[in-house]
Amino acid sequence: MWGFFRKEKKTNTLSFATSCWEKDWRQILLNEEYLQKKMIENHCGSFREKILIINNVDDEDLVSFHAKKLKEKNILTQVYLSRYTEKEVLDFFQLKRSDFRIGEDASSYENVTPDWIYYNALAPLSAIYLAKSDFLLYMTGDVYLDQPIAWTDQAMEKMQKRTSYKVANLSWNGNYAEARKESFRKDGDFFVAKSGFSDQMFLVATKDFRQPIYGEIRSDAAHFPRGDVFEKRVYSFMKNHGWQRIIYSRGSYIHKSF
Repeated sequence: MWGFFRKEKKTNTLSFATSCWEKDWRQILLNEEYLQKKMIENHCGSFREKILIINNVDDEDLVSFHAKKLKEKNILTQVYLSRYTEKEVLDFFQLKRSDFRIGEDASSYENVTPDWIYYNALAPLSAIYLAKSDFLLYMTGDVYLDQPIAWTDQAMEKMQKRTSYKVANLSWNGNYAEARKESFRKDGDFFVAKSGFSDQMFLVATKDFRQPIYGEIRSDAAHFPRGDVFEKRVYSFMKNHGWQRIIYSRGSYIHKSF
């Protein structure tokens, strides 16, 4: 009888998103195992949608053709060309293309231009704007999991219980000691850090990040190289507003630049 009155626990919905550009679209779209297994299935999560943002590529028709083939197989469910939505995205977040300035250290890195800085930010901003679920897991195309790691449900539950937890991610490249060093305490299977953000992988509540929060840049965010990148903007807002990051201590992603 009492079960009739029991309030059912809400199940969080989760979107997966990634992006591709000229240097990585072949790896992502022509190697089905890479996208389907190493980028998506190995998270052991239930994704309401699987989004691809086609960013700065040379041949949009060719890339769109291969993305459509993966959509027909339900490996992807949504495909967007960023140039068709970029004005809407920038207007929503109250940003301009000229906001993405190149840094004084850019010459130390290969192929870093104002366009690189801009598209580096446009991809995750587009994913955040277009995602329709309660939570979003975003990964750059050069990030993958080499084995299954069931972590997303735990992360979403932690973030719902602690309102200061705003970003979650796996440890990176097996550097658990580094992840521990960046934290100030442990909460279950997660390290808790007072700052830090990486666009390589982030799991966030969509409503928190789907706001015009990307205009703040702190002077102590200079350790983010190349210029006024997306990472620097998120880091600055998080620091200014006491947002914390949780890092899964029992699983790692792999990042290998193409």
